[in-house]
Amino acid sequence: MKSSDGESERAPLVVRARDGDARAFEDLARGEERALYRHAARIVGPGPDAEDVVQDSLLSAWRSIRSFEGTSFRAWLFRIVTNRALDRIRARRRRPELPLDPPEDADVIWAEPAAPGPELADIASSREAQVIVEEALRDVPEEQRAALLLRDVEGFAYEEIALMTSVEIGTVKSRIHRARVAVRNALVARGWRGSAG
Repeated sequence: MKSSDGESERAPLVVRARDGDARAFEDLARGEERALYRHAARIVGPGPDAEDVVQDSLLSAWRSIRSFEGTSFRAWLFRIVTNRALDRIRARRRRPELPLDPPEDADVIWAEPAAPGPELADIASSREAQVIVEEALRDVPEEQRAALLLRDVEGFAYEEIALMTSVEIGTVKSRIHRARVAVRNALVARGWRGSAG
């Protein structure tokens, strides 16, 4: 399981970080930063909000590292990121933002990419599938989405997710099930037939 991978290697760094060693904490954070960003981006959407969630979470983790008493540093970080991401979504609802897109009548100049990427045809089918799943996930309520991502993408055990989200295991299982059903229904509505189709 992903959640226990590397915990024994991280243990000496965690001890040093708890003793105030900023470099040890930086090494720990650097090892998880990409996974934390992917997780935050799946909850709040990619871009500056996800980056802010990760930065806020790492700062919060550094400030409270001395109180960390758990067995999984990774699970602890994911709990912080999940909570910050859910807070960000709740804050958006309270204070909707104005769009920053240019007005429709403005002339927009597009820059050429600095380096050529893979051909669109080569990545289209897998990218289309990923986009459809990501869009379906955006429509899932945030608590369900977070639980599903922690389980199916990050590989945490039900018990760890229950601790991270401060709910009972039965609630975690229910949220994951409901999220899976909602994503499946969204995919079926878009014509997906599963592996047999």
